Amino acid sequence: MDLAANDTYYVVFHGTGLLHLGFWIVLLALAEALVVKWFKPEKKYLSALGSVLWTHLPWLLMFLLPVVENLNLPDPHNNPVRKFEVLLGAILMTHLFLLTRLLLLGPSRKDWKASQIFGLSAVVLFAGATCWTATVCEPSGDEPHYLLMAYSLIHDGDLDLSNNYANKDYEHFYHRGDLQPQGLEHVIDGKRYSHHPLGPVLLVLPGFAVFGRLGAALTMALLAALALYLTMRVLEETGAQGWALHATGMTGLASSPLLLFAGLIYPEIPTACLTALSLLLFLKKRWVWMGFCLGLMLWMHNRNVLLVIPFLFITFYEISKDKDRLAAWGKLAGGFLLPVAALAVYFHSLYGVWTPLGAHNEPFTSLFRLSHFWDGFLGLLLDQECGLWFHFPIFGMAVTGGILLWLSKNPLRHVAIGTLLFFYLFMSFYENLGLTPATRYMVGVTPLWLFALYPAVERIKKWEGWAWLTVLSFAAGVFVNWILAAVPWMRYNKLNGENWILKIAGSFLHLPLTAMNPAFQAPVVDTKSYLMSFVTMGLTVVLGAWFLVDKTRHNKR
Repeated sequence: MDLAANDTYYVVFHGTGLLHLGFWIVLLALAEALVVKWFKPEKKYLSALGSVLWTHLPWLLMFLLPVVENLNLPDPHNNPVRKFEVLLGAILMTHLFLLTRLLLLGPSRKDWKASQIFGLSAVVLFAGATCWTATVCEPSGDEPHYLLMAYSLIHDGDLDLSNNYANKDYEHFYHRGDLQPQGLEHVIDGKRYSHHPLGPVLLVLPGFAVFGRLGAALTMALLAALALYLTMRVLEETGAQGWALHATGMTGLASSPLLLFAGLIYPEIPTACLTALSLLLFLKKRWVWMGFCLGLMLWMHNRNVLLVIPFLFITFYEISKDKDRLAAWGKLAGGFLLPVAALAVYFHSLYGVWTPLGAHNEPFTSLFRLSHFWDGFLGLLLDQECGLWFHFPIFGMAVTGGILLWLSKNPLRHVAIGTLLFFYLFMSFYENLGLTPATRYMVGVTPLWLFALYPAVERIKKWEGWAWLTVLSFAAGVFVNWILAAVPWMRYNKLNGENWILKIAGSFLHLPLTAMNPAFQAPVVDTKSYLMSFVTMGLTVVLGAWFLVDKTRHNKR
């Protein structure tokens, strides 16, 4: 392999590369000091610069390069260039985590709420991580097909991809060889149309037009930050405050899937924004905009109907309590029908059908096959990327918090928990579970998980066993996020359908767990996968029940 072909490796280890690297580090530190000064106006610039310099100490890890070069990574990554990228990713992500924590520590702008602080901190962390991962990791899965749709809109002014595949236009952002059309794409009168939804493509279109694939990824990173901001805003509007709100924000920032999927071009991040916005609009009783927001969800993906149905049903019930319910129902329906009618016209003009199901050649009943339920139900907990227990280390606390939320007088308790339960149960029927990472489908409802988490965190008043358990779980989540963002080809890319995180950990630690790696491939599940899933579920139920009983006794005393 020609190492000089890798620009980063070449710049650092040839000629005056170290001086160049040092120059960029200094320039980055000066810019970051300006950001810290803006966050914390009472700080002097030199003080802000001194704080930022501490966050750059991870660059000292560069001295470990000889050790890293001796590591035995799985092919095709067992080469000096990839090993250097792993070390560089570890350094950059450690710096970003430290910088984000610096922004959250101590006093900030006096007129800022926690939602604003966490939202802008998420911009720094998510965008910073995306700048790294989007430049060293090839797009995978459906990503290049979304980008090819955007490319065709920009350069051809249409969605016919036949000429784009023929001309290999995907080589502008995809370098894994030939990109083949996917099986569900439609050929009408010689024109090839993708089956993927248009909503995510339109969202990334401006960024992609200006900065290419990096611009599209940064757009998704900013939307992920917006999703966290809106979630925190909803929590604030319902009375959340203090350290429990801060802890929930930290969970959303550093140990939930938002960071991991922030730079990926998929429908789930925009869906998370719309989910959080729907909660806020429900709380504010802005029924026209509520309906419009729910209609937009269907532009992101047809499976979002599993979010739209419970949202609409519970909103309809909530409106029925008002005296002016007929007018409110009309506002909700009007707002909803506007984007839905536009979507129907789009599908009819392009595919000749009125609904996404028709465009995908799927009968409605195909979405709810009983034979898929248990595979999906358990797959959502323990899939190729280890499901919810891996991406949500405090998943059990979220379940417990959901019970507390349901029993509370919170005005959003029914819509939040009802929507989450409906989505989880009906997503269990989804036929792709077991072949694609289940946690990606949960990203869209991350605001609901975080909203359900807060009541459990809020009830941990003292540093008792539950507090330490939560902190340890959170630390595990941060560690996982750090690994997956620092080593981007482990974040989402599947290598032979196996969980390389467990594989690599096993090569170092020889954990028996790696021998039981439950990658849900054909055959989709087996006994050990079921057993490991039931252990996770059992721990969730037992620990949740213990927490509720323990806290009830404590409150009585």
